[in-house]
Amino acid sequence: MAIISLPYNVAVAAAGAYSLTRYAPEYTHLVSANPYTIFSILYSLILAWKIVYHVFLYPKWLSPLNKLPKPPAGGSWYNGFFWECFGTGTGEMETMWTTQVPHQGFLYYLHIFNSQRVIVASPSAVQELCVRADDFTKPRLIRLLAQRFLGMGLVLAETEQHRAQRRVFLPIFAPRHVREMYPIFWAKTREVTQKLVGIIESSGAEGRSNERVAVLEVGHWSSRAALDIVTMATLGKDFGSVENEHSLLAKSYRNALEPTRGHLVQAMFKLFFPSWIVDNMPNRWNRALAEYVPIFRGTCRDLLIEKRKAASDETIKTKGKDLLSLCFQYEESARADEEELIDQLTTFLAAGHETISVGITWAVYMMCLHPEWQRLLREEARAHFPDPTARDASHDTAPDPFDVEKLPMLQAFIHEVLRWYPPIPETMREPLRDTVVAGQFLPKGLTLVVPIKGIMRQETCFGPDAAVFNPRRWLTEKPVDMEGSSTGTGTGTGGATKLAFNSTGGATSKYANLSFMQGVRSCIAMNFAKAEMACIIAAWVGRFSFELEDPSLMDEKNMKISNGSFSGRPANGLNVKWGVVDGWGPKKAVEA
Repeated sequence: MAIISLPYNVAVAAAGAYSLTRYAPEYTHLVSANPYTIFSILYSLILAWKIVYHVFLYPKWLSPLNKLPKPPAGGSWYNGFFWECFGTGTGEMETMWTTQVPHQGFLYYLHIFNSQRVIVASPSAVQELCVRADDFTKPRLIRLLAQRFLGMGLVLAETEQHRAQRRVFLPIFAPRHVREMYPIFWAKTREVTQKLVGIIESSGAEGRSNERVAVLEVGHWSSRAALDIVTMATLGKDFGSVENEHSLLAKSYRNALEPTRGHLVQAMFKLFFPSWIVDNMPNRWNRALAEYVPIFRGTCRDLLIEKRKAASDETIKTKGKDLLSLCFQYEESARADEEELIDQLTTFLAAGHETISVGITWAVYMMCLHPEWQRLLREEARAHFPDPTARDASHDTAPDPFDVEKLPMLQAFIHEVLRWYPPIPETMREPLRDTVVAGQFLPKGLTLVVPIKGIMRQETCFGPDAAVFNPRRWLTEKPVDMEGSSTGTGTGTGGATKLAFNSTGGATSKYANLSFMQGVRSCIAMNFAKAEMACIIAAWVGRFSFELEDPSLMDEKNMKISNGSFSGRPANGLNVKWGVVDGWGPKKAVEA
């Protein structure tokens, strides 16, 4: 940090002490004749001045950024709005300011030790950040938080390294490969759904409609399901988390890769002390990483070696549909360094599991708040998906990917959940040099906050109802012909129409829709995440009804959001009454 620029402070204090003792000894005798004492006094004065200047004078009064709109009065005199941001949940304060404080695309606020931050709150400014991606990097705190267990994968890599990695691994997430993974998605979806039915029917009470009901924490089960699906689809390895949450690999993953507040505190210590000191502190976070990271990365390494040996056999190489197997179908990824491949695999696993499980959790919450969508989604799911709890082989077949991608209700609901509660509510960047974005000067090293959740709730981005959860914004009417298929043009026979999914959702710009970011920093696994969410949500709403255990959470203002990690999930979990809904009725049209 600028305040504790040790070499500079030492050099100035040493030069001052030497000059005073040599050329003006009459002044130093007033304090001490010892040059080391003079050095200590000068160093303390320099440090005190720098603290006063950098923590108080400059950010509060002298910075040109002070002219930007600011949050309402509040905050600490020395820590800005740090505690408010930390205490209210990831991205929550920035979302509130973005939607409630008038601005022209930028807001200014102070964070820990009054460090300066600027909120980039307009699609046009975000577009510049995306287009000029090489001019900006992730803040050092983010890299310190995740690099120890993720390595330099796509999430943390920057500039040329990121471009090279993206070029190598982007083909692996092509839509055709994601569609080939549907059998993996559906097999695990069936397993977790059947397990949940068994738990509810064996331990649940009778509900109002005579169905069996039990209270289960949604995040716990969405996490277990997402973990198994992501590991199967990434490594071709079943971690067995659905069947046994305490399995060695599942336990290793959770303890090594799931970010916590403790990891955040560790990363903040590294801003002031050398990393090797912080990483060797005798605390439980370091002990967990030392124990579980080698197990987890070792499993990735063993599978990589195994599949690399098998890659020379064409009959084996073409069988695997997981990401690790697909790596050997592309020359560049097949030639990738072993450590680089392991970094990518751990990145895919961590980012994929965390965001998907959080997205599913919020989807169930919104179904509780809007029960009419449970009916609509259930009818559509039962018309297009096989029964996930049926035991006969005819239901083993995964749903048609092309069909799922066109289901209007399901797709509209998923996209609105991701808009309303994006799993990653905000992201951060900092300029590599002094620059201007959308007419605003931004100095080198300034922390820029992109409030993903806040931007997508602005009227200027998603229209006058942007502050309302409304999946119908993603639906449009299309004319149909005599057979009922969409004609795409004209008025259709007799003016008949059908609902179709609209991928823009009425956004004023593609840079207003930031659930998966945009540009070269966009999530390459976007289609993977939405496909997995579609399978689990369809299976669960088709088989279960949902009702909040705590009625007070029907008011979203009472929902507390977690902090200390990249994602934003319910801070206290989401306890829901799950009811088993009988039947999987005949296919029929769904009316909105």
